[in-house]
Amino acid sequence: MESLAFLVLAPLAAVLMLAVGFVAWRRRDRAGGWALVAFSAAELGWLVMDSLSLVAPSPEAAVWFAKGTLLFSPQLGNAWVAFVLSYTERFSRAAQTVVWALVAWAFVYGLLSLTNDTHGLIWSEVDVVPDGLFFRVTYALGPVAWVQSAFSWALVLSSLGAVLWAYTGADARSRALSQWIVAGALVPVVFNVVFLVGLGPLAKDFSPIAMAVSSGAFALGLARYRLLDLQPIARAALVNSLPDGMMAIDARGRVIDVNPAMKALLGDGVAPVGKPLAEVAPRLEQAISAGGGPFHLTAGGVTTHFDLSVSPLLSRSGRQFGQLVLLHDVTQRRAERAELRRINAALHSANAELRAQNDELDAFGHTVAHDLKNSIQGVLGYAEILRDDGPELDTDTHRVLSDDLVRSAYKMDSIVHELLLLAGVRKADVEPRPVNMGGVVQEAMDRVRDARGASGAGWSCPAAWPVVLGHAPWVEEIWMNYLSNASKYGGPTVTLGAEATDRGVARFWVHDDGAGLTPEAQARLFVPFSRVGTQAVEGHGLGLSIVRRIVERLGGTCGVESAPGLGTRFWFALPLEGVETETALAIG
Repeated sequence: MESLAFLVLAPLAAVLMLAVGFVAWRRRDRAGGWALVAFSAAELGWLVMDSLSLVAPSPEAAVWFAKGTLLFSPQLGNAWVAFVLSYTERFSRAAQTVVWALVAWAFVYGLLSLTNDTHGLIWSEVDVVPDGLFFRVTYALGPVAWVQSAFSWALVLSSLGAVLWAYTGADARSRALSQWIVAGALVPVVFNVVFLVGLGPLAKDFSPIAMAVSSGAFALGLARYRLLDLQPIARAALVNSLPDGMMAIDARGRVIDVNPAMKALLGDGVAPVGKPLAEVAPRLEQAISAGGGPFHLTAGGVTTHFDLSVSPLLSRSGRQFGQLVLLHDVTQRRAERAELRRINAALHSANAELRAQNDELDAFGHTVAHDLKNSIQGVLGYAEILRDDGPELDTDTHRVLSDDLVRSAYKMDSIVHELLLLAGVRKADVEPRPVNMGGVVQEAMDRVRDARGASGAGWSCPAAWPVVLGHAPWVEEIWMNYLSNASKYGGPTVTLGAEATDRGVARFWVHDDGAGLTPEAQARLFVPFSRVGTQAVEGHGLGLSIVRRIVERLGGTCGVESAPGLGTRFWFALPLEGVETETALAIG
């Protein structure tokens, strides 16, 4: 009744093979897919031919169908080897040539089986035994069949060794996957060996049934581990050793593979494989949906920054079946970039400071070489005249020469004062304090009156001044320069003013009703050696450059507003007391 048992199990075995073939067909464009399709077809052909031999209408037909099984069974080993070589990425051109040669030999072997009656190389003896309602074909292997069987066993066993070698050092999930693969091939080999050498109690070869059952193990592996959805196992060692986190996601958003680095990022207690990513790591899933980019994870109060890249997983036909996610740790790179930006900013600041120092050196050299030298020569000239011709000069001439001598000395004193002030502004370390602007302005006005003999009759000031943060001696120099320019270049009316703005600063100005300045003349202001007016008015051009340096050191801004025929307004702005401000605000 073994034949009946075989026929009862055959439909179930056929269903299992069709399931494997269907899954393999849907994934035929992935590594090993086509080989599994061929394997399923060969196994199904063997199973059908063996079943037909049992239900054949005559002994001769039973023998013919039994010979027909040999058209399919030798191809199983070839298809299996092609699957293993393809899946382990060893299916080189030379390996393909060898596999095709084995396929061709299997067809020759099948033809030899059909003509076995003339040579007996496949079956040395053949008999048909009635088994109830069925015919069971029994045979003794011929020399070629023994060689073919031994070769097929060795081929399958060596391929299993290749699979186990590929999984050496792999993670637990990959080792579990290898067990399904080994089981899928080892079970039918054992059944076939036991039957052919006569060690088992069965008179009927149940190898096709065992092959189908083992294919069920394959089907379970395909469903549970997404066998053909994963990258070939030859890449496992490389992927597992990657320092970057790697994750594969299928088209439905389920995690189908992760490497150890990604698993560590998600948490050692998390088992993500087979679960929706939205459930395992919702933030990561949202970032992937957004297309990747900067991403961060925080654990134990420490934030790690990543560059998240998302790439499509494409089949050989170009159809997308999932996504590959990579998390590259860029925390150190971000820190290095931040440090590089800090260093560049420091270098930029140092370069700016160096340029300022060079400008000051140029100003010093220019002033000493020209203005101060001219003043010294004037003093020497007047002194020599007074020394040599003094007794012979009349009183008026003597007074004129003495006045010129004193004026030159005052000019020398002014130049030296401004040079020292220019150097001091750069080097001095002052702490901004509230400035009594009314007192500072009064001191500056008195100095201008004393220095230039101005009466100040046409000067007007506000009754109250905003309180700002600054350094009173430096602020006095600003007013001194502005008022001095107004008295030299402006008209009889000079207006001083101030206003507090809603931007946390106060704006101060000196307005005169002089001829005004063209845009070209305004562009030359606040630069060393540039004068506000014409060359007919004396000056050495350092005043407004000193104003700019002072205002910048105090965290403010300065500027000029003028037009020909409308007078000129010089202004500066400083932070109000009680208002925090880190940078100067441009006030136009």
